[in-house]
Amino acid sequence: MYTTVVYLDKVFLGNLLVNGVILWAAGRLSQVRVKHYRVLIGAGLGSLYSLVFFLPGAEQFFSFLAKVMVSLAMVAAAFAPLPPRKFALCLSFFYLVSFAAGGMVIGLSYLAGHAGGFGQSGSIAAVAHRHLWPGLLLALVVLWAGSAVLPRYFRGRNRKEAVKLPITIYLEGKRVTVRGLVDTGNSLCDPVSGDPVVVVEHGAVRDVLPGPMKDPAVCAGDAVGVIERMMDTPWSVRLRLIPFRSLGSHRGIMLGIKPDRIEFSSDGRARKVDKVVIGIHGRRLDPGRDYNAIINPSLLDRAIPA
Repeated sequence: MYTTVVYLDKVFLGNLLVNGVILWAAGRLSQVRVKHYRVLIGAGLGSLYSLVFFLPGAEQFFSFLAKVMVSLAMVAAAFAPLPPRKFALCLSFFYLVSFAAGGMVIGLSYLAGHAGGFGQSGSIAAVAHRHLWPGLLLALVVLWAGSAVLPRYFRGRNRKEAVKLPITIYLEGKRVTVRGLVDTGNSLCDPVSGDPVVVVEHGAVRDVLPGPMKDPAVCAGDAVGVIERMMDTPWSVRLRLIPFRSLGSHRGIMLGIKPDRIEFSSDGRARKVDKVVIGIHGRRLDPGRDYNAIINPSLLDRAIPA
């Protein structure tokens, strides 16, 4: 009679690692902003669920419905709140990456083994069991590399086919329409609220900006200083500081302002977004002047009927 010893801490940590990589990969492929502590929470839920297997009479907790509910909870803990379509995309990539990881573990376990074929090892399950950890580690490396490279590849292709979209910005009873470029290269978000940022040339929105911000020098100067000078004005609650790593310089801080809303037309229907920030950029965004704003694609997913 054989006795199998199971170390629950190793089971938990192993599942935590695997779940974390799968959630991270799903977020990257879905082009959702990934926060590591949120991914850790989602992975922790899945790891706790794996320990239920060792409880007496736990079979009822491993039904199809139970597994779906746990996966929903994991994705929600890692990425919510999201628009329904974006959440469904994250969930789809979660399942896709999970199935791909399972297949890679079996395939890479076989490659990592010394057996000449499945027949010599008894079965596919025997090969995977014997060389589980080498195969699992190789699969995680492949997932990490693929999830890091693929989004950049698709961003490069999508940038060539980017969509131009006129948007109207409403701010304190005024409005202005700018020519926006929907570009997956713009993933800027307000670091406090997480709202997407639309980068706009200063000259395009100058007429709707508050007095102190009409001077083009505010874009070339100290953004923190501008906010400090406007702290005692009603505009202070709208002002934002947006860190960035492109737009003509390696790293910097952009001055942002929160509008009442922005509106645009999509498929012949008027749409609006209330939770958005306008980043004020001092230089020309397009030498050809085809557009004067760069739109974060996640803004389109947040739009509701106007």
